[in-house]
Amino acid sequence: MFISSLALSVGLLAQAANEPPLYPRIRLLDHVPPISQGDAVGGTNADDFIQAGGTDALPFTPPVVEMAAHEDMRPVAVSIAFNWVWLGEGQERRPVWFARLRASNSTRSIERFADSRGCPGVEQSLAQLEGLPAFALKAPELPNPSGSRLIGRRGYLHDNTYQIRVNGLFAGNLFTDKAELTGGSAAPFAQIIGDSLTRLLPCWTETRPPEA
Repeated sequence: MFISSLALSVGLLAQAANEPPLYPRIRLLDHVPPISQGDAVGGTNADDFIQAGGTDALPFTPPVVEMAAHEDMRPVAVSIAFNWVWLGEGQERRPVWFARLRASNSTRSIERFADSRGCPGVEQSLAQLEGLPAFALKAPELPNPSGSRLIGRRGYLHDNTYQIRVNGLFAGNLFTDKAELTGGSAAPFAQIIGDSLTRLLPCWTETRPPEA
């Protein structure tokens, strides 16, 4: 009996080892510059400051892509907005990608910038989005008349929430002003946001993009 129980336990452990972890999240503050007591960018309402990251424009151009994430049960949120800015004169004039980070831990917030001319990770993060799988639309299901509702094992709390917002998608006769995806750590774009936070961490500076 003991041997059978041991074999069953080993089998369950082996099965669990082949599955993704139940909470495959990252701690967001480990992937952004330090937020100190002296930081107060965005005023006292850090949440509003972070949420505006996808709408506040850099010089002349609104954000065209925003990656955002926040942690459940902790007042931690980040936003990475990607903008382009026209630089140069005459035939040398060209658009240049910039990224803007906003991060908060309750009432304290920071804002940092990355220039694609010195940080290849800016364009690499945008290119990684092209590898996302297509998403099929499905109408919501009707409520269960019995009143019972089963929650899958992956429907857990205390996870991170990830969002990607893209403006101006055009494909033939299809276009949209904005597309938005939201999901947890198991979403395919969660890894993209995590990768972006990691690769852009050494690039962030307090230097704002130049005005064209």
